[in-house]
Amino acid sequence: MNKTVCFIVNPVSGTGKWKGIEENIKKYLDPSLTPIIYYTEYPGHATILAEDATEKCIAIIAVGGDGIVNEVAAGMMGTTALLGIIPAGSGNALANHFQIPLDQKEAIECINKMHSSTVDTALVNGKHFLAVAGTGFDAEVAAMFAGSKRRGFISYIYLSALKYLTYKPSEYEITVDGEVFRKKTFVISVANSSQYGNNAYISPEASTKDGLLDVSIIKPFSVFSGTIIFWRLFRKTLHHSPYFENIRGKNILIKRANPDEKLCLHYDGEPGGMVDEIKISILPKSLKIITPIDHGRI
Repeated sequence: MNKTVCFIVNPVSGTGKWKGIEENIKKYLDPSLTPIIYYTEYPGHATILAEDATEKCIAIIAVGGDGIVNEVAAGMMGTTALLGIIPAGSGNALANHFQIPLDQKEAIECINKMHSSTVDTALVNGKHFLAVAGTGFDAEVAAMFAGSKRRGFISYIYLSALKYLTYKPSEYEITVDGEVFRKKTFVISVANSSQYGNNAYISPEASTKDGLLDVSIIKPFSVFSGTIIFWRLFRKTLHHSPYFENIRGKNILIKRANPDEKLCLHYDGEPGGMVDEIKISILPKSLKIITPIDHGRI
């Protein structure tokens, strides 16, 4: 039986949490498993490496942040290989959602058990994503963060505070499974899983197993209410806020109310540039991911 496991490492992960991975693989990976380790050299390289690895490995492990998890998963669609995660990013949205340990040793021990869950993924403008995609305030912060030399949670919060001082909510036309909604919003997040990362839950009730996407909307709010919304985001209670609205569906189309204005896109924490429209669709049960246990709705 093939027991080769491929590790794809992002060596420019801004946090540096990937360091020591080779030593820890030697120390903690089950001796019955044979590791192959690759290091990415440019954006998109992880997808190419993953596509090649699916022919020879039972599992492909992304070592890095949500960006490399996204790239690795994109190269695995339609295969029987298992996706594993050793979190080493700034937010680690997928790892946190699936309760994968942030500690390298514990994450490797999770891989040793090879327990897997079959989950949904999604497409945004033809590109795969696993966690959250959307537009609005968070998308503009993601673009700022990608261009910043400083990484980590504190840097993200600092940039969010700067953007908050000048950001103005916009009017959007949102179509969910053919039904059209026209709304002025601060954020539109189309969530397959529950959080941005760092346990900031933008869509607390989202599930990767229900075959649906959660269109989570934050409506315009006062400066005072912004503090409460921020608190709720980290308390997993945002869905109880009067400024929160959630619509579930399988096919989502987002446009500006003014067709001459473009949208700022982000997906899995990565900037997607300025686009005319955002098309998102669910891909039910399209990926097997190594998790500590089967979490039911998660």
